[in-house]
Amino acid sequence: MKMPLPFVLSALFALHGQAGAASATAIQDFVRSNLGLSRYQGADIMLNGSGTTRQYLVYARDSTWCGATGGCTLFILTNSGGDWRVLSRMTLVHLPIRVLPHLSKGWHDLEVSYSGKLPDGRPALVTSRMQFDGARYSLNPSVPPAEPVERPGGQIVLAPDSPIQTSTPH
Repeated sequence: MKMPLPFVLSALFALHGQAGAASATAIQDFVRSNLGLSRYQGADIMLNGSGTTRQYLVYARDSTWCGATGGCTLFILTNSGGDWRVLSRMTLVHLPIRVLPHLSKGWHDLEVSYSGKLPDGRPALVTSRMQFDGARYSLNPSVPPAEPVERPGGQIVLAPDSPIQTSTPH
C-alpha cells in the first residue's frame, strides 16, 4: 500500500521527537566510535516503508570524509533491536538530501546531489535518485544504478543549514 507523502513526512518528522536523549547519545557514541566522526549533520528518519526500523542519516563534516569539491560521505544507519549499524555509505554527496515517496524494495528512494557536469560540459551540481536494492543504497550517485533527476522534488531532510552535531569523547 502506498502512503500519501504528507502522511509519510509526518511520520518521518514525528520520529525525531521520539528519539529521546538516550537514543541521541547512542547515535553520537556510534558515530564517534564506529565512524570516527567528530562533526556531522544528522536526520532521524524512517526510510523503511513498513515502519519496522528507524534510520539515521549522517552527513560527514570531517575533512577525512569530504573532498575538495567532490562532496562528503553520507552514512545511512539503521536500528534494529536497539543496535545501530551502517546500512549504506554514499560518497561525493552534496546537500540537500531528499526523501521521495516512491519505494524500491520497500524502502524510500533518496535524492542526492554531486559535483558533475551539464550536457554542455559545464560543471554543476547534478541530482540522482538512489534506490534501495534489497540490501543497501548504492555507493556512488554519479554512476548507475543511480538515475539522473532533472527536477528535484523530494522532501528535504538534511539541508546545508541543518545544525552541525558533534560527537566528542566522554
